[in-house]
Amino acid sequence: MSQLIKILSVLIVISSIALSEDYGKVSGIVKCGPTDEPLIAVNVYLKNTHIGSATDENGNYCIQQIPPGKYEIIVKMIGFSQLQRKFIEVSKGKTLTMDFILHPQAITYNNGVTVTATRGHSLISEVPSSVNVIDKQELELKNPQNLAEALQNVPGVNIKDYGGLGNTKSISLRGSSDSQVLILLDGQRLNSPQSGSVDLNQISLEGIEKIEVVRGGNSALYGSDAIGGVINIISKKADPDKQGISSDFKFGLASFGTYTAEPSIRFNIKNSGITASYKYLSSKGDFSYTDNYGNPATRVNSDIISRDYYLGIIHEFGDPHYQRNLSLTYKQYNSVQGAPGTIEPYYYHARMWNRDNKISAVYTGKIFNLFHSLRLQSYYYDSWYKYKNNETAGGILSKYTTQTYGNEIQFNSVVGPQVSLTYGSGFRYDQNRDNITQNFNKQTSYYLFVVNESVVCINSLLQTISFVPSLRYDTDSKYMNHIVSPKLGAIFNFGEGWKSSLKLNVGKSYRAPTFNDLYWPEDAWTIGNPDLEPEYGNDWDIGIRLQYPILNGLYFESCYFESNMTNLIIWQQVDKWMPLNVDKSRNRGIENSLKLSPIKEFLDISANYMYLDARNLSESPTTHNKILVYRPKHTVNISATLLLKFIQLNYQYSYISRRFTDPSNNWGISLDPYSVSDITVNYNAKIINTQMDYSFQIKNLFDHEYRVIRNMPVPGREYRFSVKFSI
Repeated sequence: MSQLIKILSVLIVISSIALSEDYGKVSGIVKCGPTDEPLIAVNVYLKNTHIGSATDENGNYCIQQIPPGKYEIIVKMIGFSQLQRKFIEVSKGKTLTMDFILHPQAITYNNGVTVTATRGHSLISEVPSSVNVIDKQELELKNPQNLAEALQNVPGVNIKDYGGLGNTKSISLRGSSDSQVLILLDGQRLNSPQSGSVDLNQISLEGIEKIEVVRGGNSALYGSDAIGGVINIISKKADPDKQGISSDFKFGLASFGTYTAEPSIRFNIKNSGITASYKYLSSKGDFSYTDNYGNPATRVNSDIISRDYYLGIIHEFGDPHYQRNLSLTYKQYNSVQGAPGTIEPYYYHARMWNRDNKISAVYTGKIFNLFHSLRLQSYYYDSWYKYKNNETAGGILSKYTTQTYGNEIQFNSVVGPQVSLTYGSGFRYDQNRDNITQNFNKQTSYYLFVVNESVVCINSLLQTISFVPSLRYDTDSKYMNHIVSPKLGAIFNFGEGWKSSLKLNVGKSYRAPTFNDLYWPEDAWTIGNPDLEPEYGNDWDIGIRLQYPILNGLYFESCYFESNMTNLIIWQQVDKWMPLNVDKSRNRGIENSLKLSPIKEFLDISANYMYLDARNLSESPTTHNKILVYRPKHTVNISATLLLKFIQLNYQYSYISRRFTDPSNNWGISLDPYSVSDITVNYNAKIINTQMDYSFQIKNLFDHEYRVIRNMPVPGREYRFSVKFSI
């Protein structure tokens, strides 16, 4: 690892020397038109290049080391008009002074920034991947209780709900399994090394700024498990620019005996900020349903009590043009809950306990010059799990502890006007202990990665072509797999104001075996298999993306995707039940997304539809070419938001088609299609220095009874009310 860091440092120094020749500069000041005050954090950059800067607290900017030539300069800030000065000419050894004035302007359509799709800050419209960003405003509007609820209407997403607020919720992207979707927290994986998956019910939204969803294989960027896609949860960062103390308190009541309490406080002084928050949730969880014989019944033992803690600290230092910051975050989640299992058999007294701690430290900043930036991250996670069930033969008692720590170093270098490189390395250590059998397993993994973003300027009907090739190398100390994961993405951009894009991606992905797969302790029926190979996938997609200045900003995206998997790990009975690399599958389909605002600043509408054909290609005659279980062919989501002066009204509709529950596709035990409607009404008022936000929700508005998983009923109509006081 030390040798690698030295090599990377040498590469940076070499590129710094190459860029330190006698180039030109552009500098000036950016002001707000109505007030004539300087604007802070305005992006000023040269069009179709990676060269740019941002304004400091006095509105000043300076773009250094520009190769001589003619460029278009762009000045951009969210909520303000965009200015361009065409064909500025930069001369060797000279500084060109240009001042700008921006005027407030409504945003026509969302063109947010993603840090997940390329491991760097890139506009969503400029990356070839299919990306959705759930920002802070959307989270506040829809008021989800956990990560599963926040993701349920995202294109390509299918949430597997095992029933009730306290029960397991897992995710599928483009027909993948839950262990083939990589869940990240600030860029580092949360997937359990023991099971390979994540229970989204245990991921609360305390201390979360936004969630990014990148669909399609991404092992070239993030390694194992990123076959269906990547979900990156990004923590809030305190804002040192907002000086003083502020606080909120949120209290909620809901059906099924549910209530929440969520206090938080923010303290900012000079260049430092601290944010702390806490959430308490309690729910009895009992609800009515109809059993398999048509009789009314009550789902009991579905209670949950959980507590979430979040602490975030950030300190900024250095010259504004070379801004550096150090951030520390701590998250803790613990819960105790009932575990009723399926309704046949039903467990009335089984219990489950969880406790998770996550600590992360991140340092970011420019190094050498404006063309190179550094990101260092260290993290530590630990979790403790207990399950107790005395209602089975012999009883079940499980206790596991898992610990993870790692470090990652990442550089970003602008090596030319149209070329940017993001590259780095890291290592991760995982260990797992069965506290009943005292079985102990550990592994250390190492990786290298590089991502190139290159722009070719055409300046005709075809404006630009962007290429995003990426490559990653992974190795594991335990079973010594050496895996190289390549990916190539490209996007062809047509037009300026009326922007059309053709995008495509092709790559390889994989999923490594879990501790359970490799080391399951031998008993009378089962045994792990240390000779397992990873699952491998080849995937590609092609699509269009349209952004037109009609209907106050029209956004449309359509994408065809296909993923072919080999070496799928399936537990089969030989002498004993054990995992084997025996299956193949093919997932293909079409995703369509639409966003528009028919009534400017009052009505926003979004909709998405996915057609999915997920097939089992194993050689078994009973399962060959059958549809994979729990993969609906048709998924529809519609959302409409009405924005009035103090009121926001949101309506969400979801439709899921029939799903098979067994590999042979037995129609008699398949699950019926279902549709669900949710309504949220938010009211905002301000009294003296206190902001008051009221939220009222009806989940499952029409009280439809349905099941997402066989023998796992979900609640009917649910009412939620919350009030938030902000001082």
